[in-house]
Amino acid sequence: MKNDLNDDFLHRLRAEPGKKFLATLRANLNRQSVNQAKARRMLFRTAILAALIGGSAVAVAFSVFRGSPAVGTLARIVGIWSPQSAPSKMAAERSGGGAPKAIASPAQAGMPPASVPPGVAEVPDAAVEQSRGAFVVAGPTAIILNAQDIQRRWWGPKKPLEFNLTSSTEALAMFCHARRGTAAAAGTADIAGASRRILASELESCKSNGVTHVAELPSGYETVVLARSKLYGAPKLSARDIFLALAAEVPDPNRSQALIRNPYRTWNAIDGALLEEKIEVLGPPLSSATAAAFRQTLMEAGCATFPWLAVLKQTDVKRYEKVCRTLRDDGVYREKVEKLQEHLETYPNSLALLDFREVAARPDTFAAASVDGVEPGMDTIVAETYAGSRAMFIYVNTERARSNFAILSYVDAYRRSLAESSSVITLVAPQRQADARAILAPMQEMKF
Repeated sequence: MKNDLNDDFLHRLRAEPGKKFLATLRANLNRQSVNQAKARRMLFRTAILAALIGGSAVAVAFSVFRGSPAVGTLARIVGIWSPQSAPSKMAAERSGGGAPKAIASPAQAGMPPASVPPGVAEVPDAAVEQSRGAFVVAGPTAIILNAQDIQRRWWGPKKPLEFNLTSSTEALAMFCHARRGTAAAAGTADIAGASRRILASELESCKSNGVTHVAELPSGYETVVLARSKLYGAPKLSARDIFLALAAEVPDPNRSQALIRNPYRTWNAIDGALLEEKIEVLGPPLSSATAAAFRQTLMEAGCATFPWLAVLKQTDVKRYEKVCRTLRDDGVYREKVEKLQEHLETYPNSLALLDFREVAARPDTFAAASVDGVEPGMDTIVAETYAGSRAMFIYVNTERARSNFAILSYVDAYRRSLAESSSVITLVAPQRQADARAILAPMQEMKF
C-alpha cells in the first residue's frame, strides 16, 4: 500500500538523511531566523516612532491648554520695524528672563517654540543660546505687581523675571541709562513702568545715552475708591475733605502757611455740611499698591487745593511728598481685612479704601463715594475726570527687544493680561475689556 511505502521511506529518511537534504533544511532554517530578527527590529522602530508622535501631541495639547502667547500677534509686533532697522538675525527665544542662571527653555515655560516672522532669518542653535538673557522690569508698585502676576500666569515659577520696585522717575532713569539716584544705580531696565507719561527731557536723556528706540504702551488706570455699605448709600465727599480727614498734618486754620497735627475726629468738623459722624477708614497696609495709589491720587488732589502746598511740588519735592502723602497714625485709618462687609454694615460711618475693581465686582455690597461730584466709573476713569485714578504706562526698549525675543513675549502677555478681567491685580483696562487687545497690540516707536 502507498501508506506502507511512505512510512518505510520516512523511516529510512530519519535513519539516514541525505547530505543534500540536510543542506537544504539548514538553509531554510537560517533564512527563517534572519526574517524573524528583521521583523523584531521593525516592530521596535515602529513602537519608538509611535511613542515620539504621541509625546509630541501631548506636549502641543499641554501648551495650548496653558495659553501660550499668540505667535501671530508677536509676528505683527516684530513686523512694525522698518527693513532698515530690522536685524539680520533674531533668536527664536520666547522664554522670559530672570537671573541668567534661572533661564528655562520654552518647553519648561509651557510655551511652543516661536515661529520666525517673515523677513527675519533663522539663527543656529548656538546663536539662540547666546541670545538668552535676563531682562529687567522697573517701576512703581502697580506695575511690578502686574508683572509678577503675568509671570505666574504665563511663565510659571521656573521663569523668573528681574524686578526693580522704584518710583516712576527712577524707573525711567534706569530705562534711559541715566543712573541717577539710589535705585537707578542698581542697573538699567529694558521695560519701565510709570504713573505718568515720559517727559521730553527724559526722552532726550534716553537719546543722549544711546536708548534711541522707545515704544510707549498705555497700561490701564490705577483707580481707588472710598466706599461704604450699600445699605447706607454712596457718600459725597471732596478731595479736600479726604485730605483733611486722613493727612498726618493739615494746614492750621488760625495761622497762614502753618501745619498742625491732624485734630479732626468727625466729618462735620472738616465741613459743616457733612454729618456729625466719626471719621473711620479701613484699608489695606500702607505698603500695598492700593494705599500707594490713594496717597498719590486722592490725597494729592486734596492737598493741591491749598495753593501754598501745591507749589511745594516744584520748590521742595521732599516736603511736598511728606505733607501730601503721609497718612495719620492715630487710629483713624486702620488696617482691616477680615469681615469687612460685616463691619461696614454694622457701622454706617465706616468707610473702606478699596481698589475700584473690587467695588465694581460687588455693586450689591459697596457704594463708592463721589469725589467733587464725580462718581468713579469706566467713563470717568477713561476721561480722567475722577480724582482717584491715574493712567499707567510702560516703556519698552525695542532695540533690546530685537536681541531678546522674550521681551516681545512679555509685551504680548501684558496686553493679554489687560484683556482678561480676572488676571490684573490693580489696573483697569484703558477702555472696555474687549478693546484692550486692539489698543495694546501695536508697539510703535516714539519720535524724538
